[in-house]
Amino acid sequence: MTDYKSIFNEMKNGYSGYQDIENLFESNEYDLEKLLGELEGNLKTPGGFLNRFVSNKIKLDFMKAASHLAASQVNNVYQEKNDGIYLLLKNFNNYFTLNYDPFLYLLMMKFKKKDNKNGAVILQGALPFIEDDLDEEQNGIYSKIKEARNNGELSIHVNKNDTRKELSQCTKSTFNTVVKEHFKAENWKAKDIDKAINLVWQEENESHELNINDGFFKDKDFEQPVYKGKQMLNQNLFFLHGAFHIYQNKDTIFKITQKSDKALYERLTEIINNGEENIVCVFKSDEKKEEIEANTYLASAYKKLAELSGSIVLIGCSLSDNDNHVFEQINKSKVDTIYISSKEKNKDEDYSKAKKIFSKKEIILFDRETITYELPNNENE
Repeated sequence: MTDYKSIFNEMKNGYSGYQDIENLFESNEYDLEKLLGELEGNLKTPGGFLNRFVSNKIKLDFMKAASHLAASQVNNVYQEKNDGIYLLLKNFNNYFTLNYDPFLYLLMMKFKKKDNKNGAVILQGALPFIEDDLDEEQNGIYSKIKEARNNGELSIHVNKNDTRKELSQCTKSTFNTVVKEHFKAENWKAKDIDKAINLVWQEENESHELNINDGFFKDKDFEQPVYKGKQMLNQNLFFLHGAFHIYQNKDTIFKITQKSDKALYERLTEIINNGEENIVCVFKSDEKKEEIEANTYLASAYKKLAELSGSIVLIGCSLSDNDNHVFEQINKSKVDTIYISSKEKNKDEDYSKAKKIFSKKEIILFDRETITYELPNNENE
């Protein structure tokens, strides 16, 4: 994955010299922000050439390593767990991340609505004929199974307690088992049931689209997508501390769209070495709030947090002090319930920490191992 330790190992693959400071990285919990702070403190020319050179070198190598890991993993994850990812992501209206790497961005772009659907016309036109044939051959098998998927419920009775789950939220193998049991009296052939369910799943996969808006759009006056105007008003994907693919030139925020790794790295190098351009990333462990408020993109994302309402889910958040500025915004919001991922062995400590931070919010912890975009290995997506 794209955790700090994995990224550092990737950095070592690119430049073996990082092995010499592995102990320093480890003592800082592989946290880039802490490492840069300690290195700058050890250098004798604060704010000078050596500081900038070392800082830029580490940042660039960090970006390259993280981007490479993200790009290589997101395709595998998407191809293998398409159905599970969508079931997770479709539950949310807004998406925020504290990570710099483009993993979330690349993943969500897989489900972004396409403006042009022409490529799916043939498939969309062919499916209804197959469905009609199945219905005629097997007493409405497709229509009944489709209706069960859309509107059915699974009732589970354990120790006098009833639990209900919508069949539309069930995995494919679970749904298959329920259908075969429920429609026993229809005397349908197992192969026809499987065929009908495959059609239902095929339709769902084609409709696996999310309304994703990162706030950028193509402007005829600029080569790269720009962050401004009405597009910002509908933004629902936010990088709270910035990201490697977002940069600023003077007062304008742009998005890097290079498709190849080599082109991306070359562009990152150009930006880092250019005095007039900056990658929009907050690498500081302290004074984050000041840097955020001074940047149009970061300030907009920061403001959005305080405008939220309803429930919020925190996954993989350590609740560390250097993110207090984020928690302050959540406390200002109308969010009433906060779901937080935790490990079984840490739940008491995490709950106590969360209640201290979010004293006026309802806190609900859940086992981080139970939420994932992966479905069980025996499920046939």
